Amino acid sequence: MPVAVDSPVIIPLSDAERNSGNIADDHLFDAVDALFKDGVVVLQNAIDVEVIDKLNEKMKEDTAKILGGAVKGIHWNQGADKGNVSQVPPILEEYMFPQVYANKLAASVLSCVLGPQPELHYIRSNTLLGNTETRQKVHKDVRGRHLSHPYAIAQNICLIDVTPENGSTELWLGTNNSSPWTDHEAMHLGFVAENKLEERRKIRPPVYTPVKKGSLILRDLRLWHAGMPNHTEETRVMLAFVYFASWYRNTMKQKFPRSLKPTIEAMEKESNTKIVVEYVDNEEVKDYLSVEFQTLFTSPHHPNQEVA
Repeated sequence: MPVAVDSPVIIPLSDAERNSGNIADDHLFDAVDALFKDGVVVLQNAIDVEVIDKLNEKMKEDTAKILGGAVKGIHWNQGADKGNVSQVPPILEEYMFPQVYANKLAASVLSCVLGPQPELHYIRSNTLLGNTETRQKVHKDVRGRHLSHPYAIAQNICLIDVTPENGSTELWLGTNNSSPWTDHEAMHLGFVAENKLEERRKIRPPVYTPVKKGSLILRDLRLWHAGMPNHTEETRVMLAFVYFASWYRNTMKQKFPRSLKPTIEAMEKESNTKIVVEYVDNEEVKDYLSVEFQTLFTSPHHPNQEVA
């Protein structure tokens, strides 16, 4: 008898769903159920590959600028040896694609889990360089006494096909439901204690699922996961956005040029989401790659949670 292979739920969206932004009822049901049960779901065919390719080309050019010294204070996720750069997507009119910044398919799922008008507060990417050998430690993207129910969801978009060979994220399915904050090595760290990893491995070991370009991944912020090495020569860019429930009242804002305000407001209206940014003079964020890294994932109503 064949052994069942564990995997996140992958929902194959039709071209009609992608083009209209209207997710089928059965797909919405399955996506919401997967997020509550496993802590992650993959919406396959959620974004036109032409959009993905344009963004990938630009972001790899930006990666080269970062590595070439154009940006001071590069933020390496868990250290430079991991080869994972936290990079700002191009904050330029021609790259503000609605399918990326206000995907209606994702918004339908997010609003069912987080409540009406989910809020996008964190806009970065995880750029994994080629020929890396070191993996990340297993962690949650939150620290301290986090809530025991969904309040924040990461939206990841891979700009190339992702496989275990080039750095498919290690996912510990179901830990969104089974892991309290006391599983951390220390309250002020998001790293999962080693003994907890071994306990969980006996119940449901981690998975490394291939994800097709054009897919959109939604992941509960409390889920255990880890970045893996990229054994290929090609850089793998993965957008990393974080949506919060409006009732959580997160206060984090990224600076955006004031000229983009009409574009942002149109996307908010179309998707029924909120893109929470601080509008400043265009010159102030002309060098968007130098936007300061921050992960203020706290709520004023939940003071015991520490900054991630």
